[in-house]
Amino acid sequence: MSKRILQHIIFWLSFILLYVVTKFLFAPPSALAIPPVERFFRYFLGEVALFPWKIIPFYFLFYYSIPTFFKKKKYGKFAISFIGIIVLCLIGHRSLVAPVSYIVYGETTDFNVYSLKRMLYTLLDILPAVGLAASVKLLMGSIATQEKEQTLEKEKLASELNFLKAQTNPHFLFNTLNNLYGLARKQDANTAPSILKLSNIMRYILYECSAPLIPVKSELKIIEDYIQLERLRYDERLNIKFNKEIDNEDQQIAPLILLPFVENAFKHGVSESRFDTYIHLDLKLENGALKFNIQNSKDEDDPPVNTNGIGLRNVKRQLDLVYDRAYQLKILPEKEKYTIDLAIDLNQYDQ
Repeated sequence: MSKRILQHIIFWLSFILLYVVTKFLFAPPSALAIPPVERFFRYFLGEVALFPWKIIPFYFLFYYSIPTFFKKKKYGKFAISFIGIIVLCLIGHRSLVAPVSYIVYGETTDFNVYSLKRMLYTLLDILPAVGLAASVKLLMGSIATQEKEQTLEKEKLASELNFLKAQTNPHFLFNTLNNLYGLARKQDANTAPSILKLSNIMRYILYECSAPLIPVKSELKIIEDYIQLERLRYDERLNIKFNKEIDNEDQQIAPLILLPFVENAFKHGVSESRFDTYIHLDLKLENGALKFNIQNSKDEDDPPVNTNGIGLRNVKRQLDLVYDRAYQLKILPEKEKYTIDLAIDLNQYDQ
């Protein structure tokens, strides 16, 4: 037996018991002479005997009339078919009243079972069953639709996030290869070590960044490797400080969230400056609250940094997708320095 069929059986059995309990609690004085257990059983048997005529309209409506007529905008045929099945069930229900009364109560009816009053009474007995079942079905359908929409939305966001990562990787590789090209043209002895560093970084990007989350220590390791790679290009005029205060190196974080900011500092700060330069990085992680500050020097006459470039634009979109309202990002361009402040509540993301 399928799960769906079992759910239907449980629902209708609960509905029957509700009817029986209601009749049992509000039984007329003439029925109180019957022992409680016997009286309950009689009510239950009577409801089961007549119940098919109460549920047929529901299944006819949702599994025939709506798919066949309503969804195809054949509203006239839909109305006629539903009214027809209601009339048929009214007649079927009333035709069983006499035999059920005799079997359950041991007495025959002495009234016209097809009178207008009795037919209306039965109609008011059938419609609540149809209405309740329809409400539950519509509610379950609405919940299923919402779950499906949420799943599709998650899949869409995951696809977009993967696309952004795929964009970031070639962008990063392109910039780094340009740096290596400059070293190679100078026949710099640092070319080979730089290629090795780049190899380690690309291994990280290709194989570790496919996971939705990684330990903070992994992201820090790749930042340090990248800094070492960039150090090989500059002489003593570059001053780099990287301060870290971390209470849990295994705290999970989205990959490639911090690295683009570091790359941006080298690309638009150090490489475009003609004088002594610096990059200062401060990272603090305490109880799941991450604060990352990065400052780089810049010349006063340097053109403004394009905050809508591929690298920054992608990382800001990744922050939106992954951390939503659990982060704050401030980009502060000034005359002689460029500052980025990033705060992420990693605990809120986990919740």
